[in-house]
Amino acid sequence: MNIAEKIAGKDLRSALEVCDSMGQLARIRRQVDPFYEIPDVIRNAGRQPEIPALLFENVQHYPGWQVAASLVSHPLRTAAIYDLPANPIECKLRLMDLLDRPIPTVTVNSGPCKENVITRNIDVKSIVPATHGALQSNHFYYQGPVVTQDFQSGKQNLGIYRTCVQGPATVTVNGRWDRHFGLQLSDAKREGRTMPVAIILGADPLWLMAAASKLPYGYDDWGLVGAIRGRPMEMVKCETSDLLVPADAEVIIEGEIRPPYEMGDDGPWPEYLGYLGMNIHPPLVHITAITHRNKPVTTIFCPNASPEYYGYISGAQFLRHLRGFASTFVMDCATHPATLHHHAVIKVRKTEAHHEALQLNVALAAFGYGIELDRVTLVDDDIDIYNPSQVEWAVATRCDASKQVHILCNARTHQNNPIAGVKEFDDQPITKAKWIIDATIPWKYRVAEKKPGVTFFTRSHWNGLDLKEYLEPDDAARWVKTNDKGKILEGILAPWNSDRS
Repeated sequence: MNIAEKIAGKDLRSALEVCDSMGQLARIRRQVDPFYEIPDVIRNAGRQPEIPALLFENVQHYPGWQVAASLVSHPLRTAAIYDLPANPIECKLRLMDLLDRPIPTVTVNSGPCKENVITRNIDVKSIVPATHGALQSNHFYYQGPVVTQDFQSGKQNLGIYRTCVQGPATVTVNGRWDRHFGLQLSDAKREGRTMPVAIILGADPLWLMAAASKLPYGYDDWGLVGAIRGRPMEMVKCETSDLLVPADAEVIIEGEIRPPYEMGDDGPWPEYLGYLGMNIHPPLVHITAITHRNKPVTTIFCPNASPEYYGYISGAQFLRHLRGFASTFVMDCATHPATLHHHAVIKVRKTEAHHEALQLNVALAAFGYGIELDRVTLVDDDIDIYNPSQVEWAVATRCDASKQVHILCNARTHQNNPIAGVKEFDDQPITKAKWIIDATIPWKYRVAEKKPGVTFFTRSHWNGLDLKEYLEPDDAARWVKTNDKGKILEGILAPWNSDRS
């Protein structure tokens, strides 16, 4: 049975089966504390050369529950789970096509997420495993997709916001004012409405990808999940509101934000850039129901504990955004898991003199994609943007900083970047400089020849001998690494490049 056939069910459990069939699932059978131990295990596993998917089978305080983590902590595994191309640009192009072909959901009467329904005597932390995250955290947290609804259009929105336990039946949801959640809450406050909320835990990682993606307001997130899965998503109505949630989810926490719109206390929490977040006061959600599957498998996610490739969909949308401006002059774009959307590398192809400087317009267009983006590095079409060494080499050898580094002062950024977020304490705007590093060869130098056919940027050429032919078999097996297409990988970044064609 191939991987595509194995994921026919395509929920969290079948995703775990795929990881297991690939030999990529590590089962932790000893008893573990979810509050501090599980996040530390995730963090330590995330620093291994090859990061396993994790399944904690004996969770202290929560008999019968299991916790999954790090399913999409490697791009090859992520691609395999969802039958997507392993090559990054091919994957983006496939997703760009699927973004234009969402498959509408279907509503069913019930589903596995309704196997247990709790509407009375709710104590969320005693029912669903929570976590502290970093040692300095003094609250209990969940982090999963959050479902809300636009009152005017009736369309649902999917976002990813952390949930902080406040009491037995109250939590906060950190939906920032400048996100879709915050816009909908502002509408509810203006009209004095109650705003229903549903929090999905133990979700298929695909839901997390859709929730984390930067898709336009009103876009059919659910339809995109269906397009990637190749079939309509089955949705079921919540017990206490009209919100629709995935029928195959492991856990649903239902609630509502009510007038007078109280605020709770949240923080500090380990943010995705690796710094400890601030104490904040998000809106209070009153829990109205919890539903879950039998023998549930929830998920624990701690930012920066392990690299996660939830940005697959955002990467496709980012490339679509850039190509909408400059077409195939933009070859590819990438963000690194360590900095997420704060730093982008964009590959362009100059083929004519009038292309010179168009790359700067592309960089400016990139800043319009999201306020988080603080730096854009531009490179030529011969650079592997997924290899940091090649990008650094291009910056060092092709960029004259006095002419090719451009600073845009005092633009809005994300408060999780501490050099900007610290300004909140002084009641200053959350701004920092944006900058562009143009590491593309200026056209006039690209064509300037030292002698016929040789420019100042002509690379040296080599015979391309096969090292394996010169080594003993044991030495070749030890020292020569290849990807699944037989291409020899180079240098200390060989594991990172293992999915390159």
